[in-house]
Amino acid sequence: MNAIATTIAELRVLIGYLGEKGQANWWGCEFFSATATAFLAPIFNRSLFLAQYQGATAAAAKVHDEAIGVGRIYHLFRLPIGLEQASADALNDATFVQAVQARLANRELALTRLTELAEKAESASPGPVSLGQMSQDIKAELQCAAGFYCAAFTSGIQTFPYVREVE
Repeated sequence: MNAIATTIAELRVLIGYLGEKGQANWWGCEFFSATATAFLAPIFNRSLFLAQYQGATAAAAKVHDEAIGVGRIYHLFRLPIGLEQASADALNDATFVQAVQARLANRELALTRLTELAEKAESASPGPVSLGQMSQDIKAELQCAAGFYCAAFTSGIQTFPYVREVE
């Protein structure tokens, strides 16, 4: 499985969960809550986690787009189509999904995993944060963004890391 795609999918789940109404309240949804699970399970019997992932991703993308703007930029919740498809495909692996779901048991587990994915602590500032231009291998940008999100959730501010399209 593509390591970049799984990293994107895992970051989206963790940040989607941590930004929910019941956590940091960055977006007004709770797709990963017990209530949402009970509501969605009968409708999305075989694809519940994918439905939760897509709902949280859409909510987060809307908030990011409003904060950053749209145009020749990308952020974790709006990427080029190839990365979008690959990250959604990563959720077809049941073992991967179980591992990610286990980290949503509580805020501390999710933050711990986000810290591991960041590899380096960043100092977050509120609002949009440019990470430069998007590179071919976006691993470094993903790690940097994870560091900013981790710092923001820890300090109680909202930050929106993004990259510019290569010109």
